[in-house]
Amino acid sequence: MEKNSSPIATTGHDRLISHGTSSQAGHDDLAQTIRLRLRAAGDLPGASVDQQIALLDELSTFELGRFLLENRGLNAWWTHQLVTYLPGTAAASSKGSLEHQIFEKLPAVLATRERFGIFREQLQVLLKPRMTLASVPCGLMGELLLLDYASHPDATLVGIDLDQQALNAALALAKERGLAERLSLRCEDAWAPSLRGAADVLTSNGLNIYEPDDARVTALYRSFFDMLKPGGQLVTSFLTPPPALSAQSPWNMQEIDPQALALQHLLFVRVIEAKWSAFRTHDQTAKQLEDAGFADIRFIDDRARMFPTVIARKPL
Repeated sequence: MEKNSSPIATTGHDRLISHGTSSQAGHDDLAQTIRLRLRAAGDLPGASVDQQIALLDELSTFELGRFLLENRGLNAWWTHQLVTYLPGTAAASSKGSLEHQIFEKLPAVLATRERFGIFREQLQVLLKPRMTLASVPCGLMGELLLLDYASHPDATLVGIDLDQQALNAALALAKERGLAERLSLRCEDAWAPSLRGAADVLTSNGLNIYEPDDARVTALYRSFFDMLKPGGQLVTSFLTPPPALSAQSPWNMQEIDPQALALQHLLFVRVIEAKWSAFRTHDQTAKQLEDAGFADIRFIDDRARMFPTVIARKPL
């Protein structure tokens, strides 16, 4: 595969859909706008307006909470912090605080962290000599940069992301891991990458959960298909719908803390209005991948069946 002449190659690009706010208001003005919205919406069963506003006020007291309020999504850095977090080590948060509960209790966060571990396990198994492994969107690229390459010093890594800050952070992590020399980074749209037929393994997490248009997600999978060599493997993931939204929800409620789930709903749906709301079932995802050309599709569920991993192969 041809290497870029610089660590990060840039092209014109479209838009970030995972984070970023169109509002130029300061945090206090934004919090006041949310406060007025919550008062207008009224009480919820089990959560008065005053209780909802108390959550808003506590979110404003710590860095992750402020980021979520201002962006309604996660960037590469915060995603990496959540998935690599070790329980019991949250800095500046006491047990029982909202920050502590987000890091250690919310079902979606736990499922995301478990999904990250599944990715790393599966990618380590797939790793073979002289492979090219790509990540789109790469974020900090932890699922690849944290693998063990001791037996594979000839592996080549490619990261593609629209967020230049994510690419900069991925390069910093690669340097920390001693992998910068084998890393190529590109600032490109996942739907229109320059990489073609070059990757043995392609990993992707988090983009499809922000895209509600099923046709665009299928087109995204076609883009991944085109980036892979014949016989190449895609490792990706998706969010499944909660029972309240779909009779086909696969959620395993025995593995989900109901109080933490109620808090999660209040935070992400009511207060933050998070952008990651594109849910799909296993059958929908399999159909989209098949329509994109993939075969040998298999799923690996997290315990709660909220954030499954899916592995698919490009036929020879």
